[in-house]
Amino acid sequence: MNISNFLYEIFPEIIHVVDRNANISWKLDDRLSFYNLMLIYDGKTEFFCNDTKFVASRGDLIFYKPGDIRKAHTFPDNLMKAFAIDFQYTCPIYSDGNWKHENCELPFSFTQRIEDEYLLLKLMDLFSRLNQFALSTKSTKRVNERLIFTEILTLLFQYKEGNHYSYSNIRKIDKVINYMTENYSQNITLQQLAEYSQISSSYLGSIFKKVTGKSTIEYLINIRINKAKSLLKDGFTVSETSKLVGFNDIFYFSRAFKKYEGINPSQYINLQSSEM
Repeated sequence: MNISNFLYEIFPEIIHVVDRNANISWKLDDRLSFYNLMLIYDGKTEFFCNDTKFVASRGDLIFYKPGDIRKAHTFPDNLMKAFAIDFQYTCPIYSDGNWKHENCELPFSFTQRIEDEYLLLKLMDLFSRLNQFALSTKSTKRVNERLIFTEILTLLFQYKEGNHYSYSNIRKIDKVINYMTENYSQNITLQQLAEYSQISSSYLGSIFKKVTGKSTIEYLINIRINKAKSLLKDGFTVSETSKLVGFNDIFYFSRAFKKYEGINPSQYINLQSSEM
């Protein structure tokens, strides 16, 4: 597993969340002992990170690390509105039966511009929901905070890695994936998925591969194999499982299962039995 994959294993601890509407006297002047992430959604602010200066406006992401000297002030005629999160994190990796902690440096620079308006709106929605949970007293507050913040980080990681596809495309692909997970037992074709998502089959195939890294059929087979593993564990026969997950041909099912899992379904059943 390379370092970029470690990033998706991050376990964050939220310290403080705020939806800030700055007043004229608002300013920052401190040295941080935690990480800080800010998303500007209105107004303008002049930020300093150590010796670097940047004037931020809507769509700018500001990132500070522990030890950074942070200074900032807004402009009286264009007051800033921004979401801000103070946090720490660790990166626990389970490998070969043991837990270990990797040193995963977040790949963010002091400033980053979110050019995709759909992505910006999605991030704003997630930050807003995170702020709502931060204000709540529910027992599940911390779990929900981590879930939402992890989604924020994942979107930003993907954007930073160069996946600058339109977030509107991501929404289309999410819709298609949800359809496949609900109808995996049926005979699903690319044309059906295209009609469902109301775009051409060639365009769907193109953006699906770009967003997920897999073709639609590869993704569908993955869903079916994952469901098949669950059914086999629960005692269903190979023949029953094959039909339940949408394979009409048991031999095709066995070949596909072995391709993805390295063993055939009968061997998988025996392996599960031996581990009980």
